[in-house]
Amino acid sequence: MAQQNTELEGIGKLRSGSLFMILAVLLAAIGTLVIISAGIASSMFSAATGNAAGIIASGIGLLAGIAIVILIGAIVGLLGVLRVRSGFSILKSLGKDVGIGETGTTLYLVGLIIVIIGALLTIVIVGLPILVLGEIIALIGGILIGIGFYRVGEIYNEGLVKIGGILIAIPIDLLNFIGFILVYVGLGRVRPSPMVTQQPLVPQVYQVGQGIIRNNGYAYITLYSSSPASVISAKIEGANIMSSAINPTVLQIGNNEVTIFFGNVQSLAPNTTYIITLTLNIGGNIINISTAAVYQP
Repeated sequence: MAQQNTELEGIGKLRSGSLFMILAVLLAAIGTLVIISAGIASSMFSAATGNAAGIIASGIGLLAGIAIVILIGAIVGLLGVLRVRSGFSILKSLGKDVGIGETGTTLYLVGLIIVIIGALLTIVIVGLPILVLGEIIALIGGILIGIGFYRVGEIYNEGLVKIGGILIAIPIDLLNFIGFILVYVGLGRVRPSPMVTQQPLVPQVYQVGQGIIRNNGYAYITLYSSSPASVISAKIEGANIMSSAINPTVLQIGNNEVTIFFGNVQSLAPNTTYIITLTLNIGGNIINISTAAVYQP
């Protein structure tokens, strides 16, 4: 049950992280369109009034606005990829083959951080190549994340997650956006199967019928064993007589005819039933079992 809860937590983090990624794309796309539209309108107004300084100011404002929107989108995406990374990490710790997704999030994080730095430095020329470098690293990370989501879909047999993973792995923003939507919806339908813990079978060794003790010191008993076991020793209770030889010393599965040599048994009362305690080793566990045998000289 604890593992199932942990598994649900990992899936939940992947899903919420996907939602953040969707919001990041929406924010960047809508914000950029709004800023570009506003910039074009401002430039047209400045051109109509013959205000050259206004046109230049509009252009600078447009670039700055786009940089700010990219920065905000990158921060939201950063929060999303952190949650996705946490989800992959949890599932990986449970033995799920999603390590490639975790690697992808690492690259994506590095790329996003570089994008943020590049966006902050767009006021100088050096910011543009840094921005491009960050986008390339993030793109590679995104491909690996897509593969990771595809494997999640395979593990839980959820087609939407698999399709979403494929779309995320394709370096086209629109397809990535659709992919995260499919992953978000698909993960909402994933329900991990409860872990069924099979209880190990407890080995059983017991006597079949009744044993006999002869005056020559030999005792004969039949033992049934459900698994291989070693006979360590035997003792006649009440008389405190220990065995000096046992054959066979290893019990096989099924009935076993066991001969035990006790030596001098003249102190035993004829036609009396005695308890013979056998010490066994079953799979490393030492146990004692009681058997009954009649002394028949």
